Amino acid sequence: MFKSVAFSAKNILMPDPEQTPAPRFLSLKWKAVLVFSLVLVTINISLAGLAYLGLQRQFAQQREQIYLGHIKEIRGLIKTSYQRMEQLADIVPLLRGDRADKNSLAGKIDSIFERHGHLLQIVWGVEIASFYSSENKLLVSWGQQVGTDRILEWVRAANKRERPITGLDCGERCLQYVAVPLLANDERAGVLLLGRSLAEVVLSFRQISGDDIGIMTAVKLPSENATELRRLMPEWGMRMAALTNAERNLLVLRSLSEGHSLAEVASQHVWYHHAGREYEVRLIPINKAGVENREAQLVVISDVTRALADIRLATRRSLLGGLVGLVVSETLLLLLLWKPMARLQRVVLSLPYLAEHAFEKVRARLSHSAQPAWGRDEIDVLNDTAVTLSYQLEALQAEIQDRTRHLAERGDDLARERDFVTGLLNTAQVIILTQDSAGRVTMLNRQGQKITGYGADQITGRPFYELLAGDKVSPELFQQLEELRTGRRGQVRVDTGLQCQNGSQRTISWFHSRLAVHPSSDVVVLSVGHDVTEREQAEQRLAWLADHDPLTELFNRRRFQHEFEQILGASIRYGTQGGLLYFDLDQFKYINDTSGHQAGDALLRMVADKLRQVVRGSDIVARLGGDEFAVVIRECDVESAVRVARKVCTQLSTLEFPARGGNHSISLSIGIALFPLHGATVRDLMANADVAMYQAKEEGRGRWHLFSSDEQVRERMQQRVYWKEQIEQALREDRFLLYFQPVLDIRTHTIGHYEVLLRMYDHRGRIISPAQFIPVAEQSGLIHAIDHLVLRKAIAQQAKLWSQGYHLTLSINLSGRVVDDPELVPILEDLLRTTGVNPSSLMFEVTETAAVADLAAAEGFMHRIKAHGCRFAVDDFGVGFSSFFYLKRLPVDYVKIDGMFVRELAKSHQDQVFVKALSEVAKGLGKKAVAEFVEDAEALALLHEYGVDYAQGHYIGRPTPHIVETPCAEGKVAWSHAQ
Repeated sequence: MFKSVAFSAKNILMPDPEQTPAPRFLSLKWKAVLVFSLVLVTINISLAGLAYLGLQRQFAQQREQIYLGHIKEIRGLIKTSYQRMEQLADIVPLLRGDRADKNSLAGKIDSIFERHGHLLQIVWGVEIASFYSSENKLLVSWGQQVGTDRILEWVRAANKRERPITGLDCGERCLQYVAVPLLANDERAGVLLLGRSLAEVVLSFRQISGDDIGIMTAVKLPSENATELRRLMPEWGMRMAALTNAERNLLVLRSLSEGHSLAEVASQHVWYHHAGREYEVRLIPINKAGVENREAQLVVISDVTRALADIRLATRRSLLGGLVGLVVSETLLLLLLWKPMARLQRVVLSLPYLAEHAFEKVRARLSHSAQPAWGRDEIDVLNDTAVTLSYQLEALQAEIQDRTRHLAERGDDLARERDFVTGLLNTAQVIILTQDSAGRVTMLNRQGQKITGYGADQITGRPFYELLAGDKVSPELFQQLEELRTGRRGQVRVDTGLQCQNGSQRTISWFHSRLAVHPSSDVVVLSVGHDVTEREQAEQRLAWLADHDPLTELFNRRRFQHEFEQILGASIRYGTQGGLLYFDLDQFKYINDTSGHQAGDALLRMVADKLRQVVRGSDIVARLGGDEFAVVIRECDVESAVRVARKVCTQLSTLEFPARGGNHSISLSIGIALFPLHGATVRDLMANADVAMYQAKEEGRGRWHLFSSDEQVRERMQQRVYWKEQIEQALREDRFLLYFQPVLDIRTHTIGHYEVLLRMYDHRGRIISPAQFIPVAEQSGLIHAIDHLVLRKAIAQQAKLWSQGYHLTLSINLSGRVVDDPELVPILEDLLRTTGVNPSSLMFEVTETAAVADLAAAEGFMHRIKAHGCRFAVDDFGVGFSSFFYLKRLPVDYVKIDGMFVRELAKSHQDQVFVKALSEVAKGLGKKAVAEFVEDAEALALLHEYGVDYAQGHYIGRPTPHIVETPCAEGKVAWSHAQ
């Protein structure tokens, strides 16, 4: 029953059963009956529906399997029909005709058609028979002929491929064709074409399956024939060429075509109701084109009325049974719930006392049930549970009070953890700040305040972009930060300038990351910045060293050549004239030998400072190496160039250099070349200026000389002829010898490596430095013979050393032209084979400038040598600092740091930075570093500190023609400074 009553919220929250009447409500038993009824009705209807759908689905699957079986049967029948026609085509020529013409196959076949035509039609069902020549011409025909292009194409294909061709042509009616090539006297004689109606296949299918079937073809031309009009289905654009049970099935198909498209019927099975019957209509494609082929289709019509009626009957029976079960179930449920609901009501009215913490009153109204176990039910359990719950809630009330006390203590712990995190942020040696969703700074740690100079109150709330400065700040950065704050990006890495409070700028490498944002938090971005200002300055210094001489701070040779090429190109383009001054210091070697390299370096710096004062700011001044300098004067004539040369000589002659207790005056010899008068390339101008400089030296030191073409030819030819003769004679008389300079392993203080140096002596026994004859040898082509000689002598010496117990490595210097020598690698292979020397004990040195001059050739040459197990070193490394790029490509194992950076290593901070950088670069690329010109113990100690692997120089050992030390462990040589 339904009852209603109005009562206050207070009564709901705190009821008093003794003073307030029991609230009225819809009894649980009636709710249970209603809900149970709804559930049973729903289940009954659902089960009946599912059963109906299941039967429908099962029936559809069965029909689909039947449809697939129909397809197989149709195709099998069509295939069998083709095979029978092929067999018949093979038999026809064997039949006996009426004529005696045996020489002509066409005549014979014509005779056979006349005699056995009715047999072919009645027994075999052949309606069309034709014979075509091997040239595809019709010779004999029988029956109703249809000469379509498609049929002629099949005839041509059979003639061409010399095998049977089958096809189906559906015009007004569907005919099967087979074109079989025939032979006469073992030669091609033509093609026999047979055709029969597809209706035979349809009738065979009707007999096998019991379903109705028809052939449906596309409408070619409108027809006025009444019979034809009855067979038309205009909605589909098709006509029925043949159909079983045509009277009934034509009505079914025409009615179906009015409500369903042809594509719909072709893509799925259709159950159609017509005249009180249910029919399933399916289309079966005849050709391989499938249902998309509108020329001809097979239509299968199946009567499924009985099967669908059985499905509906089973569904109605299921619904009726469920209804009976529903009435019986609800009656039993109501009888079972009546008494337990009264007991349950008492428990429900007692539970509100638990909310008032009146646990004793609840236990007084509800007592534990004393019924035996077999008589207890869920309401008894609920009654006992309510009593137990009163005890538990009473205990939980006490526990809540304890937990409240513990939460207060936990709050104190969290405060201490917050103080720890704050201290951690303030002790980190990086900038740490946070930003809100608008890009404003919300927190900056102590290190950030120290670097920027801003206090926490000055920076909080300030936009982060106001702290950025420098050329690395781009609009893309602001876009990336905006994407980071809005969640479209997870992190951003960037290097930018930081504007400090005092106006200075620092370079900071930032890492911005998005935080996991809590809805109540406004902090969205954490920015961590590392101060990389010193590193950037070091990189700028290295970039400067790539173009400048570290000693004099003038342009180096690489930058000078680049600038000179630009000036020369502009001079040629615009028809202007300029001058080149090429000079070196007179007796500079004497100053180095008598006063030391430190004095020589100080002298070079003085000369560089004076040159900056003498020349114009637009002119180019460079130190090319050693004591060689060059000046390029823009837009000057002969008089101007000579005037500048005189000024340079005069100004430098005023310098006095104190050394060894006295003063040395400075003099220089200057060679002058005008461009483009004396050369159109930098190389030619440098060579001509060099000739003019030596002419000035011959005329007396401290002079200048203007280049003359006649003097150049004469001077160079004389020098070249002289040294060429000397080299050729020395090669014939074997006046070349090898010197060996030790290379120290800095970590183990042992010598396991020697550099092989070439020397030549004249008839008087005087040793001649390679610097005097190697340039001429390279120009005359004799350098290859010298390289071969050095290679043979060094490998022979290595074989001797290993036989004596010296397991050493020899480093063989090769000329800059070695990469162009096609004979060197075969010679090396022959020497390794005949001497048995371990290839890994041989190392070849090529200067950096020679390797970079033709990088591709050098790389290929090194790979061919290394393929045999030998190793490579690049010499004089560091002269062209920009060649770090090439070092990545060249397959070298050792990098020899040029001695100009090592001589003053202990005193020059710049040299220390540069050597350390070169060592780190070599180590990063997996190569060993060798320092040349080690002159003292301080330099050796610094090299050990920088991680350089090997060292050589006069402090380690001077070059000697023999290795006289005694080998120690592993065949190496112990080293001490006493050597």
